[in-house]
Amino acid sequence: MTDLITTDLVRLDADLGADKDATIHALAAVVGDAGRTSDVDRLAADALAREAQSPTGLPGGIAIPHCRTEAVTEPTLAFARLSPGVDFGAKDGAADLAFLIAAPADGSLHLRMLTQLARVLVTRDFPNVLREARTADTVVEAVLAKVRLD
Repeated sequence: MTDLITTDLVRLDADLGADKDATIHALAAVVGDAGRTSDVDRLAADALAREAQSPTGLPGGIAIPHCRTEAVTEPTLAFARLSPGVDFGAKDGAADLAFLIAAPADGSLHLRMLTQLARVLVTRDFPNVLREARTADTVVEAVLAKVRLD
């Protein structure tokens, strides 16, 4: 299995759009640029459909849009440290840390990924590491140390 996240799936201090729809489209394009989806539009549409059911903004400036989709064949995690932040529906304001979880349509990997990621993001230390990271390598190392599918 390919690593869940690689440096080509990370964007630091990125302006990915003014709203969550644009940001989700941009994150889907990141997944496409990394060669992890055959259909960027389908991935974005599936993530937006899930977002329409319930916002994915969490307290503390975090968003985790996610979906199960036919557009990917392996679990993928894209990350952006957003500048400026984007409103994903959290009560405390805009998100500056956004992860897009894209998991194959069959199976329950997406829930495992979401659970593990949400669990570490509610700690104080992990979001700080992401906010202070100077390189994509630092982000990848931090995420892979905390989110495991094996």
